[in-house]
Amino acid sequence: MEVGIFSMPTIGPRAEIEKGMAGVRTELYQTMLKNLVEQARYLDETGYYGFGFTEHHFHIEGEEVSTNPIMLDLYLGLHTKRLRVGQLGNVLPAQHPIRVAEDIAMLDQMTQGRAFAGFARGYQSRWVNVLGQRFEALRRNDGDHAQLYEDTKRELYEEHFDILMKAWSNDTFSHQGKHWQIPPADIYWPAHEVSAEFGQGVDANGIVREIGIVPKTYNKRIPDLFQPFSFSEKTIRWAMRHNVSPISIIAGDLEAAKSQFRAAQEELEKTTGKAQKFGARMGITREIVCADTDAEAKALALDAGTFLWCKFFQPFGFNAAITLPGEDPMTVKNDFDSLVERGLVIYGSPDTVKRKLEALLKALPVDYFWMMNYNELLPQKAMMRHMELMTKQVWPHFTDKVRG
Repeated sequence: MEVGIFSMPTIGPRAEIEKGMAGVRTELYQTMLKNLVEQARYLDETGYYGFGFTEHHFHIEGEEVSTNPIMLDLYLGLHTKRLRVGQLGNVLPAQHPIRVAEDIAMLDQMTQGRAFAGFARGYQSRWVNVLGQRFEALRRNDGDHAQLYEDTKRELYEEHFDILMKAWSNDTFSHQGKHWQIPPADIYWPAHEVSAEFGQGVDANGIVREIGIVPKTYNKRIPDLFQPFSFSEKTIRWAMRHNVSPISIIAGDLEAAKSQFRAAQEELEKTTGKAQKFGARMGITREIVCADTDAEAKALALDAGTFLWCKFFQPFGFNAAITLPGEDPMTVKNDFDSLVERGLVIYGSPDTVKRKLEALLKALPVDYFWMMNYNELLPQKAMMRHMELMTKQVWPHFTDKVRG
């Protein structure tokens, strides 16, 4: 099992966020960058799989200040030697797919093959509708537009993914889809004789028939691919067919999580024609806060991720992760105790955390475990102690990848 960090790059501690407009403060951002480097270097030295950032824009409030995760990846990549860096994930419907393919390829070259890539459909209308407004259906998500909005995001996600795979897998390529024609028809290329001599993709009449991104990924490889916060069976099955590892967040309803895993196993077996273990290629994520004692861990966890989860994620329906059958994600109890009791948050001493992980991983064995990290909500000293305890006293009981 590989272990990585799934970071929600929060820009400051709770007290600073509660002052308002923390996201625009340079001193907080600089502290966050410095602390991320210290964390990444420790992970790099101790065998962790990777460090992944989400993508969100306009977070002036200070949570998830991760406007361009690929740039954060490069920043950490230049401070590490082995640690993989990636996105969990890029919101494909709101992006130009060729630009995403190019940027990740550059990241992969600059880190000599250490990039991984994750993709999401996007759920925050404040920025998805702004950045994605080139597509008419993404300008509104209310009333009669809601279903078209969701359907179009799925269409764009899948078409953009196809374009990415073509761009990474071929020296030159073309694409004809519902939303994109690459290249557009009848582009005349004045340097067609040069391209005929030194390149390809242009016909004898100088019309561009195919394009190719440069650079390619390191050694022309396809990066490891992930899909964070996978809720539906349809999404899980799509991921398995496309060699993407879903990251499940379901915590409250264990049977629903197991159903996801069974669907993944079934689809992977159909795709590969081979028997697959339960949990193959699957990932899960949980917020973990580990300290020397249970009491210390609880005190830290109270002001860590649950502070933002209860304030920020519930309005978007993310409490679907903790609901039980028959409950409404919008009205389910939304507080620290609920998130702990239903398993989304794990806190305690190394022995307590180990015991809770044993039960979780027995029920849901995975190839990837992502520790959800709300950096800065844990003071850096406590964060580094948390990482040390997990590395030396917890993860060696579950994997030989982490070197305690």
